[in-house]
Amino acid sequence: MSGQEGAARGLSAQRELWADASWRRWVLAVTCARLCATMMPFALLLAGEAALGSFAAGAWMTSVYSVGAAVAAPFRGRMMDRRRLPEAMRLPLLLLAGLCAAVAVACAVRAPLPVLLGLSLLMGVLPAGVFGAYRALLPSFLSPQKLAPAFAIDAVLIEVTWIAGPPLVGALALVHVSLTLGIISAGAVLATLASRLLPPREAPPASSPRAAGLALGPFVHGLPLLVYVAVVGAGVSWGAVDSALPPLLVQFGSRAEMWGALAALLSAASAVGGLVSASAARPASTSAAVWRSLLFLGLWGALLLPLGLTRGVVGAGGWLIAAGFFLAPLVGLLTYLLQQALPADRQAEGFSLYGACWSLGIGAGSALTAVLLEHASARAALALSGTVPLVLALVLALRVRPWLRAAASAPSPLNDARARAPGADAGASAP
Repeated sequence: MSGQEGAARGLSAQRELWADASWRRWVLAVTCARLCATMMPFALLLAGEAALGSFAAGAWMTSVYSVGAAVAAPFRGRMMDRRRLPEAMRLPLLLLAGLCAAVAVACAVRAPLPVLLGLSLLMGVLPAGVFGAYRALLPSFLSPQKLAPAFAIDAVLIEVTWIAGPPLVGALALVHVSLTLGIISAGAVLATLASRLLPPREAPPASSPRAAGLALGPFVHGLPLLVYVAVVGAGVSWGAVDSALPPLLVQFGSRAEMWGALAALLSAASAVGGLVSASAARPASTSAAVWRSLLFLGLWGALLLPLGLTRGVVGAGGWLIAAGFFLAPLVGLLTYLLQQALPADRQAEGFSLYGACWSLGIGAGSALTAVLLEHASARAALALSGTVPLVLALVLALRVRPWLRAAASAPSPLNDARARAPGADAGASAP
């Protein structure tokens, strides 16, 4: 298939997808929920600084929130797999709305750091698993042919919420930090209402006997393991950027709230990259998709490396735009590869573990930034943002062949589809 034919098929698949009313309702619901998540790290950073006068305190709040989400997500996701969706997502979203109000009150009365950390932890734990459940809903109302463009566009939709979230936090914080938490609370309520429009998904039959504890067998080898490791590295880089750039902007003579505008630029570039990726010809095989994802991970890290050397807002914005162009394409490839490798009855759990890896990476990056802000500098913390994903991409590239062999031999929807397709030797596997 020529590049032009592949691009034409990609555009046709996108048009068919947007004609699906259930897809449009899903986009509405998940966007409301994701807006809460994209606002939260910056909101907690500013809330901690406003309450206790320290960016390090805000970075610790962000870290605890992210680590709490990471630890709880696999368990909460497994619970979602065993319940009817989307009903199972409504209570966690409402609890998140209430906790936002509690954090706003605690910051207003300048509660001590342990209280703020405890509330931040609950904000991460209680809604964990919700985003995995949203992705687990997709195969229940989309045909297999629509899943590839759906996950590619989903990566762009994530960037759209990142375009809106941090700038909204920055603008509201100029009035009062508590307004940011109020908008997050309202977003959680709107997500709850929008979820009522989604088609229901009954719990699928178990592919294996239910284990009493957390059984990670399907997730710790082959493609899932590669995806999770790559996501942790990308999360560390994002956590470092998200926590270290605001204090560095203050050193430039600007305001910490300017990070919202810079984050929007990064996400806009990422959305453009995602749209280009969704319209381009697909990789010819699973192996090609994996190698492309590692290339994008390495480019994301390499283009973030100069951030620690920049001397002004314009330079920082330029490097963020350059790096951001590869973020949504990376996410689109990783999520699609993961969906194809997961058992049908464990998709919410598997995608929740994916979200947990992001949160774990962000939490680790934020915690390391908090330590470096106290004992070194914001520039030292920013060195993490590029070094970690770049080194990880190189290491994974050296170890990827055994994982690809395991993925090729394991039963999965991806391998089954390729076996049935005409000309399967050159079949398409990822956006």
